Amino acid sequence: MGSQLNNIVPVNVYDFSEHTLGDKQILAPNAEGRTVLFAELVYLNGYFGDVTDQAGIVTANSGYININSERIIRTEQITVTETFVVDATLWFKSGGAGAAGVLLDADPGSGTRVAVGVITGFGGSTGAHTYVEFRPYIQLQATVAAIATNTTAIGTLSSLTTTAKGNLVVAVNEVDADVLILQGEMTVEQAEPKILVAKITTDASGAIAVSGLIEGDEIIGVHVICTAANANGTLILETGADDDITDGMICAVDEILVVAGSINDAHSTLPVTGAQIISVGGTAADTRGIVVISYIPA
Repeated sequence: MGSQLNNIVPVNVYDFSEHTLGDKQILAPNAEGRTVLFAELVYLNGYFGDVTDQAGIVTANSGYININSERIIRTEQITVTETFVVDATLWFKSGGAGAAGVLLDADPGSGTRVAVGVITGFGGSTGAHTYVEFRPYIQLQATVAAIATNTTAIGTLSSLTTTAKGNLVVAVNEVDADVLILQGEMTVEQAEPKILVAKITTDASGAIAVSGLIEGDEIIGVHVICTAANANGTLILETGADDDITDGMICAVDEILVVAGSINDAHSTLPVTGAQIISVGGTAADTRGIVVISYIPA
């Protein structure tokens, strides 16, 4: 099986090259007992990847390795006598202080080793390979598995001091409060406001019921397009029980748009009596306008 990479250029000790969609680098301590080189594949602190520090990572120091799984890697960091097979699992065995680790065709059964990916290609022939290509595994899977099997890391409730238990209760309550806030935010985000238009073309001084709004509808915005001039003539959206939902919107000038300056949240969710529009001030019977109501349906 030939190479899937078109840019095979020996630029480092292990002739390492790759085709990548994006890098994911983590800082890892080198406990191998020797300096690991740039582009060398390593297994450090539970992570498998290639060294990205140009100077390598000196033993007992930390450096960056690329653990990205969205790529195909080609490398000569292998045991040439292996029998690589496309679509088979590729293993890595760490070399420790003596040498670089190597890629293998099967679990060696001892030493520090890990399954690292799926073979996509190789060079040479069985027992005399020159390189191997592979698609690395997503390493989050191993991390999640480790977390899932770790049942002793946080201890037990009985082992906590009274102060620690108190702190735990406070922390849980804070998380609970945050969840409730988030749920509230999600409810608002998922709401689908609607618009209702009520045209005031007759005397509204005795209040005109708004057809189409029902108990539980929540008023979230109101404005008026004035269709007649009436000094101090004011329109107000109320509940059917005469409780003001908006402040007064004055139509002193024809054709202007007046937005309600406030919404009374004590009455903005409609009661069983619904909603009505009333005209006050000036010559109340002569106030005219198109009232546009935004609301969240019950």
